[in-house]
Amino acid sequence: MSDSIRVTVWNEFRHEKKNEKVAQIYPEGIHGAIARYLRTQPDLNVRTATLDETDHGLTEEVLAATDVLTWWGHGAQQGGAG
Repeated sequence: MSDSIRVTVWNEFRHEKKNEKVAQIYPEGIHGAIARYLRTQPDLNVRTATLDETDHGLTEEVLAATDVLTWWGHGAQQGGAG
């Protein structure tokens, strides 16, 4: 068993594509900003996933290799403004 914690940071990645101001702040998406910080922590192995990827970036393989899943949604979920 690995000593590192395997983290997947998931994001819709829609708001950053639709709003120029948000894209300027988060050019790699909010998931990219969160992942960039988490990667500074020595005990974390961090990956990202987004809604537009195959299986929304959360394939069985990705989930099996994830200890902690963080989620950021802003508007693409049902009932949202997305």
